[in-house]
Amino acid sequence: MELLAYLPLLLVVALATYAQTITGFAFGLIFMAGVVLLGIAPVALGAILISILSLFNCVVALWRKRANLDRQVVLLSTLSGLVTVFLGVWALNALSGDYVGWLQVILGVAIIVSSMMLVRHPKPRRSRSPRWTFALFGGLSGFMGGMFSTSGPPLVFHLYRQPLSHAAIRDCLLLIFAINCLQRLLIVGVQGDITLDVLVLAGLSIPVVLLFTWLGRQYPPPLSARSIRRVAFVLLLGSGVSLCLSGLRGM
Repeated sequence: MELLAYLPLLLVVALATYAQTITGFAFGLIFMAGVVLLGIAPVALGAILISILSLFNCVVALWRKRANLDRQVVLLSTLSGLVTVFLGVWALNALSGDYVGWLQVILGVAIIVSSMMLVRHPKPRRSRSPRWTFALFGGLSGFMGGMFSTSGPPLVFHLYRQPLSHAAIRDCLLLIFAINCLQRLLIVGVQGDITLDVLVLAGLSIPVVLLFTWLGRQYPPPLSARSIRRVAFVLLLGSGVSLCLSGLRGM
């Protein structure tokens, strides 16, 4: 396959990476919305590519670094996610055949809800939430990760409400996401879905991710943090609504 054939997908990778760098979130959501709306790749392929790139990002972020981890948070969130990642992958496979319209509607709704959760600034609690809540939100994140490889929003929202340091929240999220991505890749690998084309796309995308991460840090847009988050919210909301409408038309 010629390099030019990969160009539209790499442009979506660049946009999603730049947005992630300047906002701190939403790589998977923007990437998935872009490839599906533009018809570049099916949801299943996009999810595999997100898993590979997210795992790469998490490993680089945690490599040779003394992580600030809360073991209880990681354990509870990961254990429930181990079950729901399987369910998410199963749901994606079940809907990818004759129910692509439903799949787009579910993805659109997930992006709309996620955009609202991610732009809201939750106020930290004075005391830690009950243990079962970490299992619940970890399970929800695992299901989203299994289905669309976008496991962030539920767990991000929940952890930022806890009386934990920013460093602890960041490193816990990175480790949990890395575990979810690795599990998902193992599942789809056993299914035979990680093909040579997927590996080539991942190899081409990693330099793009590194380049546009650097560009986002060196040349952010001349907007306030609040304005940037609003732009990201509008972009995600519009993408989610468009996916819902496209899915409904395709039913």
